[in-house]
Amino acid sequence: MIGFRATRRGSSLIETVIAMGVLAVAIPLVFGALAESGKSGLSSEAETRCIWMVPACMDEIRASREGRPQYFAPTVTAQAFPPSGDVWALTFSAEGKPIGKVGKAAYDKGVKELNGQAVRYIASLSAAVDLAETGATPKLCARISLEYPSASPVAKRQKLDFHTRIP
Repeated sequence: MIGFRATRRGSSLIETVIAMGVLAVAIPLVFGALAESGKSGLSSEAETRCIWMVPACMDEIRASREGRPQYFAPTVTAQAFPPSGDVWALTFSAEGKPIGKVGKAAYDKGVKELNGQAVRYIASLSAAVDLAETGATPKLCARISLEYPSASPVAKRQKLDFHTRIP
């Protein structure tokens, strides 16, 4: 009689369960790492582009105080802005170029496109009178908040805040 030798082909049930368990742990970790790298990429892009966007916002504030604003209402020295219940928000392209202003409803909801151009960032501008400052010219504490991605509702956007004082 010739001996019969069983050959093992395939995997056992225990090996399959272990492999599935390893995949069940590894796959969410990989996707989580990919999501975090995407957020890091957006943050680094915003930090890079802010060197163009913040000066553009400051130029608009100066122009408003000089009576020649491009986007918002004129203001005077020591006048806080925006008016109560309103928002001063400028939109910017992915390259950091200004596109235009948006109203409160669009700012709150999020903006994907304005004037036929894709919007990536929103910069909200505000200033309050510095009551602690004494002197001939009251100063404003201005805040420019760079928010991204612009298509998200305001509560879900990432923000970079910039503060300055304006005479």
